[in-house]
Amino acid sequence: MAAQVVAKAVAILALLATLSSHAAAVDVLYSGQTLLAGQFLVNGPYKFIMQADCNLVLYIIGIRALWSSGTAGKGRNCWATLQRDANLVVYSGGKALWASGTARGANNYRLKVQADGNVVIYDPAGHAVWATNTSK
Repeated sequence: MAAQVVAKAVAILALLATLSSHAAAVDVLYSGQTLLAGQFLVNGPYKFIMQADCNLVLYIIGIRALWSSGTAGKGRNCWATLQRDANLVVYSGGKALWASGTARGANNYRLKVQADGNVVIYDPAGHAVWATNTSK
């Protein structure tokens, strides 16, 4: 009985640790990571979402869209991936609908939703390689 209680407590703690580590990075997408339809990154009033209509959109929440990939209605079951070569791509069924055009060598890039309303892809040295140019 005591062993079962300890096992459950360990499982719960492991789950909480996983959830808290994900919650700490809600404004960043790393190389190889994907946003599926309905998933988003957020920083303050800014929300970067892969919508179910296949449009990747940056919103100032409750006010208006600031930027979009222009891919609404152009596919089904879409997702956005920050590829290991720094190219941000919106896919539908394995077909690219839109790309940031920032393909470089494979490395550890990150896409960040910044507090100023800009979404930026950074290289490992911290240099910007692409941005929505929506900073306020």
